[in-house]
Amino acid sequence: MTASRNGLIDYGLFLAALGIVWFHTQAPGYRVAYIALPFFLVLLSMPSSTSLGTRARRLLVPFLTWSLVFALLSTALSLKNQNPPFEWWRWHMLLSGTWIHLWVLPFAFIAVTLSPWLRHPLASLGAAILFATLVVLNGTPQTVPFGLWAFGVIPVLTGIAYFAWGWRLAVTTLGLSMLILFLGAPSPDNIVLLVGTGLALVFLSNQLPTTAVSDWCARLSLWIYLSNPLVIVVGQSLRITYIELGLFSLAFSVILAQVIETLVQASRKGRLEF
Repeated sequence: MTASRNGLIDYGLFLAALGIVWFHTQAPGYRVAYIALPFFLVLLSMPSSTSLGTRARRLLVPFLTWSLVFALLSTALSLKNQNPPFEWWRWHMLLSGTWIHLWVLPFAFIAVTLSPWLRHPLASLGAAILFATLVVLNGTPQTVPFGLWAFGVIPVLTGIAYFAWGWRLAVTTLGLSMLILFLGAPSPDNIVLLVGTGLALVFLSNQLPTTAVSDWCARLSLWIYLSNPLVIVVGQSLRITYIELGLFSLAFSVILAQVIETLVQASRKGRLEF
């Protein structure tokens, strides 16, 4: 743990990961839980001094690994339902992954790679306004994953503005771009974007010390996000539905994430000892 870390963000990431799980279960209130996604997306723009190769290993290797995991799951489900084994395959999965939530990883790689060129205040603000205007004029792309990537643009640009110039520019970037969308392209997603991105700015603008608990929350949040569909599929196969599916998925997603984290740490320790 380091002094520069914000424990409040660690807790926020954990809660956002649980919100994504709830959204994926389609349990009552799932649309409210969707605000967790723009919260995540704002943090993608956090400045990084790592090399391009390191960013690729951190984002694209998990993308490929988890795409393989979910490809195996999709194939198993197809065989179970007596369908052709690769009926689930779509070409957009080369960019979106073999389970739809994986779209965040390549999008994050692109966002982090381009963010240094958008840190000038006029660049981040202007790009957000231009993007919102293009959505009003041309609509949101329907092709997967570009429609999903479009959802992430304003949270990421708001995050870039915050990390480069502080909350005032971030609020201006978010406010002006969302005003254009609310007036020109009304959609329930606009409220999700506004509330989720705004909550991320509130968390970023306040500070809590890091603790062992906050560090644990931060480490598990990504594993929860990546692995939770496995738990949901198990819950559905047990014929669990409604609120019970949501609660089941929350509990066992955390357990599965802890198992994965333990295995990863053990693997790293083994490599170091070797």
